[in-house]
Amino acid sequence: MYFYFAIILLLLTLALTKWKPRLRPLFIQVNTVILLIYIIWRFTAIPTHSPSSFIAGCLLIGAEMIGISQFLIFEYMFSKTYKIEKKNLKSYREQPLPTVDILICTYNEPIQLVEKTIAASLNIRYPKDKMKVYVCDDGKRSTLEQLCKAYGVGYITRIDNEGAKAGNINNALNYIQGDLFVVLDADMIPTQAFLEKTIGYFEKEEVAFVQTPQVYYNQDMYQYNLGKSIPNEQDFFMRDVQEARAAIGAVLHVGTNAVFRKQYVCELGGYPTCSITEDMAVGMLLQAQGYETIFINEVLVLGLSATTYTDLIQQRDRWCRGNLQVIKHFNPLTMKGLKWKQKIAYFDGVLYWFSSVQKMIFIMAPLCYLLFGVLMIDSSVQEILKYFLPYLLGQYLIFKAFSPNTRTLRWSHVYEVAMAPHITLSVLKELFCLNIRFNVTPKEVVSTKPYFQFRGSLPHIIIASASVLAWIIGTYALVTNTITMGAYSINMLWSIYNFIGAVVSIYVAYQKPIYRNVERIELKRPMNINIECDKHSYEGQLKDISEKGLGMELMSLAEFELGQSIKVYLKNEEETIVIEGYLARQYKKHIGIEFTHLSPQQMSAIIKIYTDHMKAFYEVEKEMKYIDKRVDSSWT
Repeated sequence: MYFYFAIILLLLTLALTKWKPRLRPLFIQVNTVILLIYIIWRFTAIPTHSPSSFIAGCLLIGAEMIGISQFLIFEYMFSKTYKIEKKNLKSYREQPLPTVDILICTYNEPIQLVEKTIAASLNIRYPKDKMKVYVCDDGKRSTLEQLCKAYGVGYITRIDNEGAKAGNINNALNYIQGDLFVVLDADMIPTQAFLEKTIGYFEKEEVAFVQTPQVYYNQDMYQYNLGKSIPNEQDFFMRDVQEARAAIGAVLHVGTNAVFRKQYVCELGGYPTCSITEDMAVGMLLQAQGYETIFINEVLVLGLSATTYTDLIQQRDRWCRGNLQVIKHFNPLTMKGLKWKQKIAYFDGVLYWFSSVQKMIFIMAPLCYLLFGVLMIDSSVQEILKYFLPYLLGQYLIFKAFSPNTRTLRWSHVYEVAMAPHITLSVLKELFCLNIRFNVTPKEVVSTKPYFQFRGSLPHIIIASASVLAWIIGTYALVTNTITMGAYSINMLWSIYNFIGAVVSIYVAYQKPIYRNVERIELKRPMNINIECDKHSYEGQLKDISEKGLGMELMSLAEFELGQSIKVYLKNEEETIVIEGYLARQYKKHIGIEFTHLSPQQMSAIIKIYTDHMKAFYEVEKEMKYIDKRVDSSWT
C-alpha cells in the first residue's frame, strides 16, 4: 500500500508544481518525507548474522547517509530563487568609477596562451585611465617579461614560489594601487563586457567580490573522446550550483573570473596560503566577515577545459586536496561570522569530495555479495523495492526539476564512476597527510596520434574485470541454490549499472588525436574581409579565426598556390589593420590563411574579433534572473 501511495503522491505533487510553481515546496516536502521513511527502514535492514556482513552493512548505510545528506542540502539550496538588481557602470552616477587592476596569474602556461589573455584584457571596455593589466608570473620567464613590455602591461614576479598561486596574488597586492582587482587564470579570456557587467555592484560598500562562472569554449574530454553533444562536465556546478549557493549568500570563489575589493582582501592579510587551492578560503573568510558576495550567471569569461583524462585526474586531485586543506584550517561549521545556511553550503562542498568514497562503496557492494556472499542489506526483495523505488523516483524527479539543462542522473553516474577511484585516493592521501607534489593542469595539449591512458583507467579495468568474474560466480551460486533469485537479480542489476560506468570510463581514456594547439572560433555572423595577393584584391567573408590564422570564403573563385604570400585587411571602428600571412589550404572558394607574425596591435585586433564571437562549446540555456529587467545593461 505504501509503495503505490508514495508513487502517486510524488507524481501528483510534481504535476501540481508544473501547474502552479509556487507549490514547489509541497513537492519538496513530500519527497523529504519519503526519504526519511527510507532512512528509518534502512537502519532496520543492517545485517547482524555475521561480523563481515555487519561491517559491510554499516559501510553501505554510511555511504548512503553521505548521499542522502547531499540530497537534502540539494533540495534546500535549489528551493531558493536567486535574483538581484541589474547594475552596470551607470550605477556610479554620484561617485567616480573605481580604478581596476587585472591580474593574469601564470606559472608554466604557454606564452602564446597568456598573450591571448593579455590582448583580451586590454580590449575590455572600461576607461583606460582607470584600468591596468598585470601579468603575475611565477615562472620568472624573461620572454614573458619582454612580451609584457611590448603590450605596455605590468609584469610582476618574485624570488620564490612560496604559497603557490595565493602567494603570487599576495605578492601582486603589494604593488597594485587600484580600488578593485580582477583575478584571471592564464587561459581565461574575458569578453569586452566583463567589467561593464560586474563593476556596478561595488557601488554598494558591503560587496566584497563578484564571481562569474567558468565557461569553456573547447571540448572537455567527455565531449571530445565520446563525440557527444552534452554539457561540459563543469556546467552543472558553474551555472546551477553556484546560483543556488548565491541565493543563500555562499558564492564559491573558483580562483578566476572574479572581481575583488582590494581593501577587504588586504584586511584578511591577503589570500590564505594554507592550501594549494586558495579560492575557497578567501571567499569563505570574506563571507564570514559579513561582506556580501555576488554571482553573475552570464558568460563573461571563457577558458580551456582539461582535454585529457590524465589532465582531469590531476586537476581534480589538486582541487580535492586543496579544499580538504582549507577545511583543516578553517572549519566552516565552527567558523564565527558564517550564517548557518552558508555553513550548510560549505559543508556540502566537503561532502562532495567524500561522495567519491561513497561511490566506491556502492561499486564494491554488489561485487562483495556476488563474489563472497557478503550480505549488506538484510531484507526481502519485496521490502527493498517497496521503500527504495519511491526514494529513487523522488531523487530522479527532484534532480530533473532543478537541473534540466546541465546534468542528468545518467551522466552524473558516468562522471562519478570516472573520478571515484582517483578522488578516493586523493581523500585518503590528504587525510593521512601524505606529501604530494603540486602540479598545474596542462593547457593546449597536442597529440597527432591516438593513445590509451592506461594508468588513469586501470582502476576501471579492475572494476570491469571483477564485475565479469562476479557475474560468473554469482550465477554459479544461483544455480547451486547458494543465493536466492531476488538477491541475485538486484545485485546483478546493480553491478551491471556500475559496469557500464566503468566501461565508459575506459573508453574515455582512449585519447583521440589533438592536432591543433589553438582553438579556432567560428563567427556567429558574417564579416566582410579583403585580402591582397600579387597586387590583386579579393573580397570575401570571414568564417573562423584564431591567433594563428583565419578561414574565409571568397566572393568569387580564384586560384592560389600553397605558401603564397597574402595580406589581410581587417577593418575596425578606428582603422584598417594589415596582417601578413600565407596560404595554408584551399578548397574551391574556401581558403585558410596562416599569419606569419602578429604585432601587439595586430593581435589585439584579432582577439577583439575572437572574443566578439566566442561562445561555449555547448551553450547552456541559462539566463540570469534580475529583479528589474528594464535597466539597460549597456554602457558607453
